[in-house]
Amino acid sequence: MSTLERDVNEYLFYEFGRDLDAGEERISDTWPFVLHKVGEHDGMIAFEFDDDEPYFAIAGESLSFLPKAGMTFEDLCLQRSGARWIGARDPVDLATSRPSDSAVPSGLNRQAAIQALGEEAFPGSEVKVLEGLFLPAEHRYIALFGHAGDDTAAVVGLSGAPMQVPFASASPWRRLAWGVGRWLQGPPPAK
Repeated sequence: MSTLERDVNEYLFYEFGRDLDAGEERISDTWPFVLHKVGEHDGMIAFEFDDDEPYFAIAGESLSFLPKAGMTFEDLCLQRSGARWIGARDPVDLATSRPSDSAVPSGLNRQAAIQALGEEAFPGSEVKVLEGLFLPAEHRYIALFGHAGDDTAAVVGLSGAPMQVPFASASPWRRLAWGVGRWLQGPPPAK
C-alpha cells in the first residue's frame, strides 16, 4: 500500500538523483528523506525536509519542491494564492514576445513602462527590476523591484504604496507571488 509520504519520497528520489544505484526498492515513507507535514490548505499538502538546506515538498494537483527560503507554511500559502491570481490574468514577462497580439505592448514598451513604475514609486532611488509582468486582462503592470546595494525588495503596481517583500533568498518570481498573495489578504489587522 502506497502512502502519500512514500509517493513524495519517490518523486524526490528521482528529482534529487539520490543513490540511484541503491534502487527504487529502498524508497519508503522515511527514505530518502524524513518528511514532516507542516500543513494542508485548499488541496495542497506541504511537508518539510532537509538536504543541505530546508525544503518544502508539495503534494496536491502535482508534486513539486521548493527551497523554504525562510518561508513558513503560511507564507507558502500566500505565494500560492498570489501565483494563482497572477496566472489567471495571462501574465506576460519582459522576456516574452507576442508580436501578433495587439493587446500586449512590445517588449521595449513593457520594459519602459516597468522602469517608469519604479521611478514613480521610488523617486531618486536606485532600483532594479527583479521581475516585471504585464497583465493583459487588466492592462496593468506589476513588478518586484530590488534596491541597489541590499536585499530589500518591494512589489509595485497593485494599489497603494509599494509592498515590502522579505525572503531575499527566494526567487524573484516567488517573492512577487508572495507580495500579491499578501496584497490579496488586505491590510493587516490593527494592533
